[in-house]
Order: sequence, then C-alpha cells, then structure tokens
Amino acid sequence: MTKKIFFLLKILFFFLLTINTSFADLQKKLINKLTATQTLTFDFKQIIGEKEENGRCFIKYPLLMKCDYKELAVLKDSNNKLSLKDLKNKTIISNGKTVAVVKKKYKKIYLYPLKSTPLFFILKKEKIINLIRKSDPSELNPDLIGFIFAGKKTNKVKILFDKNTLELRGWETNDAYSNKVNFEINNLIINNQIVDSFFKIPQEKDL
Repeated sequence: MTKKIFFLLKILFFFLLTINTSFADLQKKLINKLTATQTLTFDFKQIIGEKEENGRCFIKYPLLMKCDYKELAVLKDSNNKLSLKDLKNKTIISNGKTVAVVKKKYKKIYLYPLKSTPLFFILKKEKIINLIRKSDPSELNPDLIGFIFAGKKTNKVKILFDKNTLELRGWETNDAYSNKVNFEINNLIINNQIVDSFFKIPQEKDL
C-alpha cells in the first residue's frame, strides 16, 4: 500500500513539474514577443452592454493610441446610385498623457487624464510584462491566455493573448458607469512604422 501511494505521489510530482516547465516556457516566449513589439495596427470590435462598435486602431508603445470608430452612412449620387461612406465621427486618441474622445459630428473633444483610465495599463508594455512575469494566468485554455491587472486608481483589466501566436487578442474591463467592456482585436499587424505626430490631439476649432 505504501509503495502504491509513493508511486502515485511520484506521478503527481512529475505531472506538476511538467505543467510548471511548460508554463515557464510559454511565459518566456510571451515576454520576448511583447519586448520585440513596438507598434500594433488592427481592426477591433468593442461591445459595451448591448452596443457593438467597430473600427481600426493604432498603438505605439509606450502610451500612444488612436482608434477610429466606424459610422456608416448611406449616400445617393446624382444617378440615384447608393453607396456606403465611413463618416469616422468618433475617434479616441492617447498622446501619452491625455485621452481625448473626439466627436467630429458635434465638434466636441472630451479630455481625460490617461492615468485615470484602464488604457494606462494597456498601453504601457512594461506593466504588462511585469504582470506576466509575476502572476499566474487567470485564464489558460487551448486558444487564450488571460492575465488580470488590478490597479489602485482604475478598474480591473483582463488582458488576453492568443496561446498559439502569443499576439494580443483584446481585453475586458468596466467603463466609468460599471458597464462591462469587451474589446476584441482582429487582423493584427505588428511593427508597422507610425510617427508620433499621428497621435496628436486636434483642437475643437479644427474639427
């Protein structure tokens, strides 16, 4: 009986050792992938409550981001031919210090300190790397790896990576009104050149 218990414990030990070694290897590769990533360009789908929005985003580490939200309008030309046009009436920009919500339709810009938003974590690569290095994943399945960041001044952020490519897949958090926000990344392109001036916040008079 003692030999049987010892044998089972030995199997359990090697099983746990294999799991830990496997995750350590995955962790190292994920950190290396992030370290080598300077910019991200992608399409996105954002769901807040029952509202779904789509668009295209550009991120440059550290702390720079620009997301154009699609708003399609049906236009009719002189020959009564219908076509769709993206009005791009809403844009969110981070210039490294401030987050601007630009609403061209109303010629308004709303400004928020970047540090007071979940984007401060999402756009700061070093914070994500430290989280991966020091934390166990909150989610690990055949498709995704997830880690949860809980800041002192911002809502919790669950950041998600593709388990196979190790690329950023999106994040989950809550907005200022406690609505759940799901942000999904598609068609990701890594390390396209983007100049810093691309993330300049416009003036309302120029809208």
